[in-house]
Amino acid sequence: MEHRFEELLKTALYHKVTDIHFNITEHVTRIQMRGINGLMEVESSGEDERLFNYLEYQANLDITSFNKPQTGAFSYFYGGESYDFRFAVIETRRQRTGVLRILNCQQGLRLDQLTYDRECLETFRKWLKRKTGLILFTGLTGSGKTTTLYSLLNTVSGKTIYSLEDPIEVVQSNMIQLEINDKTGFGYDEGIKQILRHNPDMIMIGEIRDELTAQMCIRAALTGCLVLSSLHARSCTTAINRLTELGVKKEDLRDCAVGIVNQRLVKLRKTAGYTCVYDILQDEELFNCFNDPLPFAKRMDEKLLRAIKAGIIADEEGIV
Repeated sequence: MEHRFEELLKTALYHKVTDIHFNITEHVTRIQMRGINGLMEVESSGEDERLFNYLEYQANLDITSFNKPQTGAFSYFYGGESYDFRFAVIETRRQRTGVLRILNCQQGLRLDQLTYDRECLETFRKWLKRKTGLILFTGLTGSGKTTTLYSLLNTVSGKTIYSLEDPIEVVQSNMIQLEINDKTGFGYDEGIKQILRHNPDMIMIGEIRDELTAQMCIRAALTGCLVLSSLHARSCTTAINRLTELGVKKEDLRDCAVGIVNQRLVKLRKTAGYTCVYDILQDEELFNCFNDPLPFAKRMDEKLLRAIKAGIIADEEGIV
């Protein structure tokens, strides 16, 4: 099985994919890989159902447990490098599905590789000099929020930085990285509580998912450190609504928010590469958005249209 696994891993690393998807129906296995261009079909092999079982074993999953989603992790040494994997499995009577995520296949980007918009980068650099407050990156799944956070923190030196992640995707040498472990009760809320006892300068919270995490982020931002985090939201304005739905008081968010960013990952027109488009709310605009969000609701669409007209990004980029 190791030969087939290494064959798939080689393909995945070549195409810079993050996830390998398995779908087994009536002993027929379909494999797809998710990269920056979306899902890519992979030619299947007669060994692939056995490979699925092998991955379950490697991830220390209970192969006798059906109808119960499971997630496990393992490491594998290949090509002179150690790779970390997370394997998430769902099995029913008729179907078995699994997603193998390669956690440390990406080494991040330099800050100047994130976007063509130099003004945005200068804004980010200015924010990182702050001692307190909340910097929030928002966007849909796959928009590059985690990559942006890593790239920003990679520029910081001389400060004590802690991160809480689920899972740790890229090992960073300039920060202390803690991984969420729901099985032991170590969630975002408990992690933030413990980190605050170590007097950090900066905290990176991988993702705000629930009420307790949202409120702990605000508390940390209000009580003496700079907090960077991400949130699934289509725009800056919906991010504010989402946080208030999670129990954050608008006045607290207004007091601690340094900036709220919405981002999209889009194709460059003249190369095969990608870039991020950022919509930034800060200072007076951010204050005004709290009072009247309507003028800011479509700003990302406007930025995308300007980038298309300027010939920077591809015409086929969807604006929704």
